[in-house]
Amino acid sequence: MAVTSAQLTPVQRRLIPGLTDLLFFAFAFTQLGRRIFTDGDSGWHLWAGVDVLTHGPRAIPDTLSFTRAGVPWRDVQWLGDAILALAHRHAGYFGVTLLVSLVFAATFAWLYRILRRETDHPPAAAAATVLAALVVVLSLLARPLLFSFPLLLAAWQLVRVPGRERRAVVLLPLITALWANLHPTAFLAPALAAFAFLVLRRDRRLLLAALLAALALGATPWGYGWLRDIVPAGENLRFFAGIDEWQSPRFGEPRFWFVFAYLLLALGVRRRGPGLAAGEAVLGVGCVAAALLAARLGPVAAILWAPFLARDLAACARERGGWLAGRVWRAMQDTLAPFERVWKPGLWPALGIVASLALAPRLAPLFPDAAGGFPAEDYPYRAMAAVARLDPGPRVLNSYRWGGYLSWVYGGRWKVFIDGRAGFFAGDVLDDYLKLAELSPGWTEALERRRPDWILLRPGAPLASAAPLTGRWRAAYADSIAVVLVPVTRP
Repeated sequence: MAVTSAQLTPVQRRLIPGLTDLLFFAFAFTQLGRRIFTDGDSGWHLWAGVDVLTHGPRAIPDTLSFTRAGVPWRDVQWLGDAILALAHRHAGYFGVTLLVSLVFAATFAWLYRILRRETDHPPAAAAATVLAALVVVLSLLARPLLFSFPLLLAAWQLVRVPGRERRAVVLLPLITALWANLHPTAFLAPALAAFAFLVLRRDRRLLLAALLAALALGATPWGYGWLRDIVPAGENLRFFAGIDEWQSPRFGEPRFWFVFAYLLLALGVRRRGPGLAAGEAVLGVGCVAAALLAARLGPVAAILWAPFLARDLAACARERGGWLAGRVWRAMQDTLAPFERVWKPGLWPALGIVASLALAPRLAPLFPDAAGGFPAEDYPYRAMAAVARLDPGPRVLNSYRWGGYLSWVYGGRWKVFIDGRAGFFAGDVLDDYLKLAELSPGWTEALERRRPDWILLRPGAPLASAAPLTGRWRAAYADSIAVVLVPVTRP
Protein backbone atom coordinates (compact mmCIF):
# COMPACT_ATOMS: atom_id res chain seq x y z
CA MET A 1 0.00 0.00 0.00
CA ALA A 2 1.33 3.43 -0.90
CA VAL A 3 2.31 5.74 1.94
CA THR A 4 0.27 8.95 2.09
CA SER A 5 1.02 12.24 3.79
CA ALA A 6 -1.87 11.62 6.23
CA GLN A 7 -0.05 8.57 7.60
CA LEU A 8 3.05 10.56 8.68
CA THR A 9 3.40 11.30 12.36
CA PRO A 10 4.71 14.71 13.57
CA VAL A 11 8.09 13.14 14.33
CA GLN A 12 8.31 11.57 10.87
CA ARG A 13 7.44 14.88 9.25
CA ARG A 14 10.58 16.36 10.81
CA LEU A 15 12.87 13.36 10.43
CA ILE A 16 12.11 12.36 6.84
CA PRO A 17 14.03 14.74 4.54
CA GLY A 18 11.89 16.78 2.20
CA LEU A 19 12.90 18.69 -0.91
CA THR A 20 14.00 21.66 1.22
CA ASP A 21 16.49 19.48 3.09
CA LEU A 22 17.71 17.73 -0.07
CA LEU A 23 18.21 21.02 -1.89
CA PHE A 24 20.16 22.43 1.06
CA PHE A 25 22.66 19.57 1.03
CA ALA A 26 22.88 19.57 -2.76
CA PHE A 27 23.67 23.29 -2.84
CA ALA A 28 26.17 23.01 0.02
CA PHE A 29 28.01 19.99 -1.36
CA THR A 30 28.34 21.31 -4.91
CA GLN A 31 29.96 24.52 -3.67
CA LEU A 32 32.54 22.65 -1.60
CA GLY A 33 34.07 21.40 -4.83
CA ARG A 34 34.12 24.85 -6.40
CA ARG A 35 36.98 27.31 -6.34
CA ILE A 36 35.74 30.41 -4.54
CA PHE A 37 39.17 32.08 -4.41
CA THR A 38 39.29 32.99 -8.09
CA ASP A 39 39.06 36.68 -7.11
CA GLY A 40 42.24 38.15 -5.67
CA ASP A 41 40.20 40.61 -3.60
CA SER A 42 39.60 37.78 -1.14
CA GLY A 43 43.15 38.40 0.07
CA TRP A 44 42.66 41.96 1.26
CA HIS A 45 39.25 41.05 2.69
CA LEU A 46 40.97 38.47 4.89
CA TRP A 47 43.69 40.99 5.81
CA ALA A 48 41.07 43.53 6.84
CA GLY A 49 39.11 40.89 8.76
CA VAL A 50 42.19 39.91 10.75
CA ASP A 51 42.71 43.58 11.68
CA VAL A 52 39.09 43.85 12.84
CA LEU A 53 39.46 40.72 14.98
CA THR A 54 42.62 42.20 16.50
CA HIS A 55 41.72 45.88 16.91
CA GLY A 56 37.98 46.11 16.31
CA PRO A 57 36.45 48.29 13.57
CA ARG A 58 38.71 51.25 12.88
CA ALA A 59 40.38 53.23 10.11
CA ILE A 60 43.19 50.81 9.22
CA PRO A 61 46.61 52.30 8.36
CA ASP A 62 47.40 50.80 4.97
CA THR A 63 50.26 48.29 5.02
CA LEU A 64 49.51 46.57 1.71
CA SER A 65 50.55 49.16 -0.88
CA PHE A 66 53.52 51.42 -1.47
CA THR A 67 51.41 54.01 -3.26
CA ARG A 68 49.22 54.76 -0.21
CA ALA A 69 51.36 53.37 2.61
CA GLY A 70 50.19 54.43 6.05
CA VAL A 71 47.05 56.23 4.83
CA PRO A 72 44.00 55.28 6.97
CA TRP A 73 41.43 53.18 5.13
CA ARG A 74 37.80 52.69 6.19
CA ASP A 75 36.60 49.12 5.79
CA VAL A 76 32.89 49.56 5.15
CA GLN A 77 32.49 45.76 5.05
CA TRP A 78 34.21 45.30 8.41
CA LEU A 79 31.74 42.78 9.86
CA GLY A 80 31.69 40.64 6.71
CA ASP A 81 35.49 40.67 6.56
CA ALA A 82 35.70 39.71 10.24
CA ILE A 83 33.40 36.72 9.71
CA LEU A 84 35.51 35.52 6.76
CA ALA A 85 38.70 35.95 8.80
CA LEU A 86 37.14 34.06 11.70
CA ALA A 87 36.27 31.17 9.38
CA HIS A 88 39.85 31.18 8.06
CA ARG A 89 41.23 31.20 11.60
CA HIS A 90 39.02 28.21 12.43
CA ALA A 91 39.78 25.97 9.45
CA GLY A 92 41.96 27.79 6.93
CA TYR A 93 40.78 28.22 3.36
CA PHE A 94 38.40 25.29 3.78
CA GLY A 95 36.69 27.12 6.63
CA VAL A 96 35.98 30.06 4.33
CA THR A 97 34.76 27.78 1.55
CA LEU A 98 32.51 25.94 3.97
CA LEU A 99 31.04 29.19 5.27
CA VAL A 100 30.31 30.39 1.75
CA SER A 101 28.66 27.09 0.80
CA LEU A 102 26.48 27.02 3.93
CA VAL A 103 25.25 30.60 3.49
CA PHE A 104 24.52 29.90 -0.17
CA ALA A 105 22.70 26.62 0.60
CA ALA A 106 20.63 28.12 3.41
CA THR A 107 19.59 31.06 1.23
CA PHE A 108 18.27 28.95 -1.61
CA ALA A 109 16.73 26.25 0.56
CA TRP A 110 14.78 29.10 2.14
CA LEU A 111 13.91 30.52 -1.29
CA TYR A 112 12.53 27.12 -2.34
CA ARG A 113 10.41 26.98 0.79
CA ILE A 114 8.99 30.42 0.07
CA LEU A 115 8.19 29.56 -3.55
CA ARG A 116 6.68 26.19 -2.65
CA ARG A 117 4.38 27.84 -0.13
CA GLU A 118 3.26 30.51 -2.59
CA THR A 119 2.69 28.25 -5.60
CA ASP A 120 1.84 24.91 -3.94
CA HIS A 121 3.83 23.43 -6.82
CA PRO A 122 7.11 21.80 -5.68
CA PRO A 123 8.53 21.12 -9.20
CA ALA A 124 7.97 24.73 -10.31
CA ALA A 125 9.39 26.08 -7.04
CA ALA A 126 12.44 23.80 -7.28
CA ALA A 127 13.09 24.72 -10.94
CA ALA A 128 12.91 28.47 -10.23
CA THR A 129 15.12 28.07 -7.16
CA VAL A 130 17.81 26.02 -8.90
CA LEU A 131 17.95 28.39 -11.86
CA ALA A 132 18.24 31.44 -9.59
CA ALA A 133 20.98 29.69 -7.62
CA LEU A 134 22.93 28.97 -10.80
CA VAL A 135 22.81 32.66 -11.68
CA VAL A 136 24.01 33.67 -8.20
CA VAL A 137 26.91 31.19 -8.38
CA LEU A 138 28.66 33.66 -10.71
CA SER A 139 29.13 36.03 -7.78
CA LEU A 140 29.73 33.41 -5.12
CA LEU A 141 33.28 34.17 -4.01
CA ALA A 142 35.17 34.54 -0.75
CA ARG A 143 33.93 38.10 -0.26
CA PRO A 144 31.33 39.72 2.03
CA LEU A 145 29.00 40.04 -0.96
CA LEU A 146 27.76 36.54 -0.16
CA PHE A 147 25.99 37.84 2.98
CA SER A 148 23.91 40.21 0.88
CA PHE A 149 21.95 37.37 -0.78
CA PRO A 150 20.01 36.09 2.28
CA LEU A 151 19.48 39.67 3.46
CA LEU A 152 18.17 40.67 0.02
CA LEU A 153 15.74 37.76 0.13
CA ALA A 154 14.61 38.69 3.65
CA ALA A 155 14.03 42.33 2.74
CA TRP A 156 12.20 41.42 -0.45
CA GLN A 157 9.86 39.06 1.38
CA LEU A 158 9.00 41.73 3.92
CA VAL A 159 8.05 44.39 1.38
CA ARG A 160 6.71 42.26 -1.50
CA VAL A 161 4.04 40.22 0.26
CA PRO A 162 0.90 42.15 1.30
CA GLY A 163 0.02 41.92 4.97
CA ARG A 164 3.57 42.17 6.27
CA GLU A 165 3.77 45.96 6.44
CA ARG A 166 3.68 46.19 10.23
CA ARG A 167 6.42 43.58 10.47
CA ALA A 168 8.45 45.44 7.85
CA VAL A 169 8.38 48.66 9.90
CA VAL A 170 10.14 46.83 12.74
CA LEU A 171 12.31 44.26 10.97
CA LEU A 172 13.50 46.08 7.86
CA PRO A 173 15.53 48.71 9.77
CA LEU A 174 17.15 45.92 11.82
CA ILE A 175 18.03 44.00 8.65
CA THR A 176 19.40 47.18 7.10
CA ALA A 177 21.58 47.99 10.12
CA LEU A 178 23.12 44.50 10.01
CA TRP A 179 23.48 44.63 6.23
CA ALA A 180 25.20 48.03 6.30
CA ASN A 181 28.03 46.54 8.36
CA LEU A 182 28.32 43.44 6.22
CA HIS A 183 28.28 44.86 2.69
CA PRO A 184 27.60 48.22 1.03
CA THR A 185 24.66 46.86 -0.99
CA ALA A 186 22.57 47.62 2.12
CA PHE A 187 21.01 50.58 0.33
CA LEU A 188 18.87 48.00 -1.52
CA ALA A 189 16.74 47.44 1.59
CA PRO A 190 15.19 50.95 1.77
CA ALA A 191 15.15 51.07 -2.03
CA LEU A 192 13.01 47.92 -2.20
CA ALA A 193 10.60 49.26 0.42
CA ALA A 194 10.25 52.52 -1.46
CA PHE A 195 9.73 50.61 -4.72
CA ALA A 196 7.03 48.43 -3.14
CA PHE A 197 5.19 51.52 -1.89
CA LEU A 198 5.57 53.73 -4.96
CA VAL A 199 5.41 51.21 -7.81
CA LEU A 200 3.82 48.03 -6.46
CA ARG A 201 1.24 50.20 -4.63
CA ARG A 202 1.63 48.44 -1.29
CA ASP A 203 0.47 49.83 2.06
CA ARG A 204 1.80 53.26 3.01
CA ARG A 205 3.43 51.83 6.11
CA LEU A 206 6.14 50.64 3.74
CA LEU A 207 7.05 54.28 3.21
CA LEU A 208 7.74 54.50 6.94
CA ALA A 209 9.72 51.26 6.72
CA ALA A 210 11.77 52.74 3.86
CA LEU A 211 12.51 55.91 5.84
CA LEU A 212 13.53 53.98 8.96
CA ALA A 213 15.69 51.64 6.89
CA ALA A 214 17.39 54.64 5.27
CA LEU A 215 18.14 55.98 8.74
CA ALA A 216 19.52 52.56 9.72
CA LEU A 217 22.15 52.86 6.97
CA GLY A 218 24.01 55.12 9.38
CA ALA A 219 24.26 52.47 12.11
CA THR A 220 27.93 51.80 11.28
CA PRO A 221 31.26 52.86 12.79
CA TRP A 222 31.48 55.42 9.96
CA GLY A 223 27.95 56.80 10.26
CA TYR A 224 26.70 57.65 6.78
CA GLY A 225 30.17 58.48 5.47
CA TRP A 226 30.57 55.05 3.88
CA LEU A 227 27.86 55.91 1.35
CA ARG A 228 30.25 58.37 -0.31
CA ASP A 229 32.85 55.63 -0.70
CA ILE A 230 30.61 53.40 -2.81
CA VAL A 231 29.67 56.00 -5.43
CA PRO A 232 32.19 55.85 -8.29
CA ALA A 233 33.04 59.10 -10.03
CA GLY A 234 35.61 60.46 -12.48
CA GLU A 235 38.50 58.09 -13.17
CA ASN A 236 37.06 55.68 -10.64
CA LEU A 237 33.89 55.37 -12.72
CA ARG A 238 35.91 54.70 -15.88
CA PHE A 239 37.93 52.12 -14.00
CA PHE A 240 34.83 50.28 -12.75
CA ALA A 241 33.45 50.19 -16.28
CA GLY A 242 36.48 48.14 -17.30
CA ILE A 243 36.07 45.53 -14.54
CA ASP A 244 34.63 42.26 -15.79
CA GLU A 245 31.77 41.94 -13.30
CA TRP A 246 30.47 45.44 -14.09
CA GLN A 247 30.28 44.76 -17.82
CA SER A 248 27.37 43.21 -19.69
CA PRO A 249 27.35 39.40 -19.53
CA ARG A 250 28.98 37.81 -22.56
CA PHE A 251 26.54 35.05 -23.41
CA GLY A 252 29.07 33.36 -25.67
CA GLU A 253 30.99 32.32 -22.54
CA PRO A 254 29.72 29.19 -20.72
CA ARG A 255 29.72 30.89 -17.32
CA PHE A 256 26.91 33.20 -18.47
CA TRP A 257 24.74 30.52 -20.06
CA PHE A 258 22.57 30.15 -16.96
CA VAL A 259 21.88 33.88 -16.96
CA PHE A 260 20.74 33.56 -20.56
CA ALA A 261 18.66 30.47 -19.72
CA TYR A 262 16.99 32.29 -16.82
CA LEU A 263 16.08 35.25 -19.03
CA LEU A 264 14.87 33.02 -21.85
CA LEU A 265 12.71 30.87 -19.58
CA ALA A 266 11.29 33.85 -17.69
CA LEU A 267 10.25 35.53 -20.93
CA GLY A 268 9.01 32.27 -22.49
CA VAL A 269 6.63 31.26 -19.68
CA ARG A 270 5.43 34.81 -19.03
CA ARG A 271 2.78 34.66 -21.77
CA ARG A 272 1.10 31.67 -20.07
CA GLY A 273 1.36 32.99 -16.54
CA PRO A 274 -1.21 35.13 -14.73
CA GLY A 275 -1.45 38.79 -15.61
CA LEU A 276 0.92 41.27 -14.06
CA ALA A 277 -0.03 44.45 -12.30
CA ALA A 278 1.56 47.59 -13.70
CA GLY A 279 4.15 47.72 -10.91
CA GLU A 280 5.06 44.06 -11.40
CA ALA A 281 5.56 44.69 -15.11
CA VAL A 282 7.91 47.56 -14.24
CA LEU A 283 9.81 45.20 -11.93
CA GLY A 284 10.12 42.63 -14.69
CA VAL A 285 11.49 45.13 -17.19
CA GLY A 286 13.90 46.41 -14.56
CA CYS A 287 15.16 42.90 -13.77
CA VAL A 288 15.80 42.14 -17.44
CA ALA A 289 17.58 45.47 -17.90
CA ALA A 290 19.72 44.92 -14.80
CA ALA A 291 20.73 41.41 -15.86
CA LEU A 292 21.76 42.68 -19.30
CA LEU A 293 23.52 45.77 -17.97
CA ALA A 294 26.10 44.15 -15.69
CA ALA A 295 27.01 40.63 -14.61
CA ARG A 296 27.11 41.84 -10.98
CA LEU A 297 23.41 42.75 -11.13
CA GLY A 298 22.25 39.40 -12.51
CA PRO A 299 22.02 37.68 -9.09
CA VAL A 300 19.91 40.52 -7.67
CA ALA A 301 17.52 40.32 -10.63
CA ALA A 302 17.31 36.50 -10.36
CA ILE A 303 16.33 36.61 -6.67
CA LEU A 304 13.80 39.42 -7.12
CA TRP A 305 12.04 37.76 -10.04
CA ALA A 306 12.15 34.16 -8.68
CA PRO A 307 8.64 34.30 -7.11
CA PHE A 308 7.14 35.43 -10.41
CA LEU A 309 9.07 32.81 -12.39
CA ALA A 310 7.85 30.06 -10.05
CA ARG A 311 4.28 31.34 -10.37
CA ASP A 312 4.49 31.33 -14.16
CA LEU A 313 6.03 27.85 -14.25
CA ALA A 314 3.27 26.53 -12.00
CA ALA A 315 0.61 28.07 -14.25
CA CYS A 316 2.15 26.43 -17.32
CA ALA A 317 2.36 23.07 -15.56
CA ARG A 318 -1.32 23.11 -14.67
CA GLU A 319 -2.35 23.25 -18.35
CA ARG A 320 -3.70 19.93 -19.52
CA GLY A 321 -2.44 18.05 -22.57
CA GLY A 322 1.06 18.42 -23.90
CA TRP A 323 4.00 16.14 -24.48
CA LEU A 324 5.41 13.41 -22.28
CA ALA A 325 7.52 15.96 -20.38
CA GLY A 326 4.34 17.81 -19.39
CA ARG A 327 2.71 14.65 -18.10
CA VAL A 328 5.83 13.78 -16.11
CA TRP A 329 5.87 17.32 -14.70
CA ARG A 330 2.27 16.98 -13.53
CA ALA A 331 2.92 13.52 -12.08
CA MET A 332 5.78 14.97 -10.02
CA GLN A 333 3.43 17.66 -8.75
CA ASP A 334 0.71 15.18 -7.83
CA THR A 335 3.21 13.00 -5.96
CA LEU A 336 5.25 15.64 -4.16
CA ALA A 337 2.69 18.31 -3.26
CA PRO A 338 0.81 16.35 -0.54
CA PHE A 339 4.05 15.55 1.26
CA GLU A 340 5.61 18.99 0.86
CA ARG A 341 2.52 20.53 2.48
CA VAL A 342 3.02 18.58 5.70
CA TRP A 343 6.78 18.09 5.92
CA LYS A 344 8.58 20.21 8.52
CA PRO A 345 12.06 20.87 7.12
CA GLY A 346 14.98 22.41 8.92
CA LEU A 347 16.24 19.75 11.32
CA TRP A 348 18.77 18.18 8.95
CA PRO A 349 20.14 21.48 7.59
CA ALA A 350 20.56 22.76 11.16
CA LEU A 351 22.40 19.60 12.20
CA GLY A 352 24.50 19.76 9.02
CA ILE A 353 25.53 23.36 9.68
CA VAL A 354 26.49 22.73 13.31
CA ALA A 355 28.33 19.48 12.61
CA SER A 356 30.23 20.72 9.55
CA LEU A 357 31.38 23.91 11.27
CA ALA A 358 32.47 22.00 14.37
CA LEU A 359 34.36 19.39 12.32
CA ALA A 360 35.69 21.78 9.66
CA PRO A 361 39.41 21.40 10.53
CA ARG A 362 39.08 17.60 10.24
CA LEU A 363 37.01 17.73 7.07
CA ALA A 364 39.50 19.94 5.20
CA PRO A 365 41.75 17.04 3.97
CA LEU A 366 38.71 15.42 2.33
CA PHE A 367 38.21 18.47 0.08
CA PRO A 368 41.67 19.43 -1.25
CA ASP A 369 40.29 21.78 -3.90
CA ALA A 370 38.27 23.71 -1.33
CA ALA A 371 41.18 23.78 1.11
CA GLY A 372 43.74 24.91 -1.47
CA GLY A 373 42.85 28.59 -1.51
CA PHE A 374 43.94 30.63 -4.53
CA PRO A 375 44.19 28.18 -7.49
CA ALA A 376 47.55 27.81 -9.20
CA GLU A 377 46.04 28.01 -12.68
CA ASP A 378 44.80 31.55 -12.00
CA TYR A 379 47.64 33.05 -9.98
CA PRO A 380 51.37 33.56 -10.62
CA TYR A 381 52.87 31.14 -8.09
CA ARG A 382 55.75 30.13 -10.39
CA ALA A 383 56.52 33.73 -11.22
CA MET A 384 56.56 34.59 -7.54
CA ALA A 385 59.01 31.76 -6.85
CA ALA A 386 61.31 33.31 -9.47
CA VAL A 387 60.86 36.75 -7.89
CA ALA A 388 61.84 35.37 -4.49
CA ARG A 389 65.14 34.19 -6.02
CA LEU A 390 65.71 37.52 -7.77
CA ASP A 391 64.82 39.60 -4.68
CA PRO A 392 64.26 42.79 -6.71
CA GLY A 393 62.80 44.85 -3.86
CA PRO A 394 59.35 45.09 -2.21
CA ARG A 395 57.54 47.58 -4.50
CA VAL A 396 55.61 45.83 -7.27
CA LEU A 397 53.58 47.35 -10.09
CA ASN A 398 50.98 44.61 -10.26
CA SER A 399 47.96 43.58 -12.25
CA TYR A 400 44.85 44.89 -10.49
CA ARG A 401 43.25 41.50 -9.87
CA TRP A 402 46.40 40.09 -8.23
CA GLY A 403 46.81 42.81 -5.61
CA GLY A 404 44.94 41.13 -2.76
CA TYR A 405 46.51 37.76 -3.54
CA LEU A 406 50.06 39.17 -3.39
CA SER A 407 49.42 40.91 -0.08
CA TRP A 408 47.74 38.00 1.68
CA VAL A 409 49.55 34.91 0.41
CA TYR A 410 53.02 36.39 0.88
CA GLY A 411 52.34 37.94 4.27
CA GLY A 412 52.97 41.56 3.28
CA ARG A 413 56.47 40.96 1.91
CA TRP A 414 55.53 42.66 -1.36
CA LYS A 415 53.97 46.12 -1.40
CA VAL A 416 51.50 46.43 -4.25
CA PHE A 417 50.69 49.38 -6.51
CA ILE A 418 46.92 48.77 -6.34
CA ASP A 419 44.36 46.21 -5.27
CA GLY A 420 40.59 45.83 -5.32
CA ARG A 421 39.95 48.74 -2.93
CA ALA A 422 39.46 50.96 -5.97
CA GLY A 423 37.83 53.80 -4.03
CA PHE A 424 40.80 53.95 -1.67
CA PHE A 425 43.19 54.42 -4.61
CA ALA A 426 41.00 56.99 -6.38
CA GLY A 427 42.85 60.11 -7.46
CA ASP A 428 46.46 60.32 -8.59
CA VAL A 429 47.24 56.66 -7.90
CA LEU A 430 44.31 55.35 -9.93
CA ASP A 431 45.00 57.89 -12.68
CA ASP A 432 48.62 56.70 -12.96
CA TYR A 433 47.54 53.05 -12.93
CA LEU A 434 45.09 53.63 -15.79
CA LYS A 435 47.80 55.42 -17.79
CA LEU A 436 50.10 52.44 -17.32
CA ALA A 437 47.43 49.83 -17.99
CA GLU A 438 46.19 51.57 -21.15
CA LEU A 439 49.50 53.12 -22.29
CA SER A 440 47.76 56.46 -22.51
CA PRO A 441 49.79 59.70 -22.83
CA GLY A 442 52.02 60.23 -19.83
CA TRP A 443 52.52 56.55 -19.02
CA THR A 444 56.32 56.76 -19.08
CA GLU A 445 56.24 59.70 -16.67
CA ALA A 446 53.86 57.78 -14.40
CA LEU A 447 56.26 54.84 -14.38
CA GLU A 448 59.15 57.10 -13.46
CA ARG A 449 57.09 58.88 -10.83
CA ARG A 450 56.00 55.74 -9.02
CA ARG A 451 59.39 53.96 -9.30
CA PRO A 452 58.36 50.34 -8.71
CA ASP A 453 61.13 47.83 -8.01
CA TRP A 454 59.59 45.33 -10.42
CA ILE A 455 56.49 44.70 -12.53
CA LEU A 456 54.14 41.71 -12.51
CA LEU A 457 51.58 41.54 -15.31
CA ARG A 458 49.74 39.12 -17.54
CA PRO A 459 51.60 38.25 -20.78
CA GLY A 460 49.08 40.12 -22.94
CA ALA A 461 49.14 43.37 -20.94
CA PRO A 462 50.26 46.33 -23.11
CA LEU A 463 52.81 47.47 -20.54
CA ALA A 464 54.47 44.04 -20.53
CA SER A 465 55.50 44.65 -24.16
CA ALA A 466 55.98 48.42 -24.03
CA ALA A 467 58.16 48.77 -20.92
CA PRO A 468 61.14 46.78 -22.37
CA LEU A 469 61.05 49.02 -25.46
CA THR A 470 62.08 51.97 -23.30
CA GLY A 471 65.42 50.27 -22.68
CA ARG A 472 64.97 50.59 -18.93
CA TRP A 473 63.20 47.32 -18.25
CA ARG A 474 63.82 43.70 -19.17
CA ALA A 475 61.85 40.48 -18.82
CA ALA A 476 63.33 38.41 -16.00
CA TYR A 477 60.68 35.67 -16.08
CA ALA A 478 57.71 34.71 -18.25
CA ASP A 479 55.22 31.87 -18.42
CA SER A 480 51.64 31.44 -19.62
CA ILE A 481 50.24 33.24 -16.56
CA ALA A 482 52.61 36.09 -15.74
CA VAL A 483 55.54 38.21 -16.90
CA VAL A 484 58.07 39.65 -14.48
CA LEU A 485 59.94 42.79 -15.51
CA VAL A 486 62.91 44.22 -13.59
CA PRO A 487 64.99 47.35 -14.22
CA VAL A 488 67.97 46.97 -16.53
CA THR A 489 69.99 48.63 -13.75
CA ARG A 490 68.81 48.37 -10.19
CA PRO A 491 67.63 51.78 -8.89
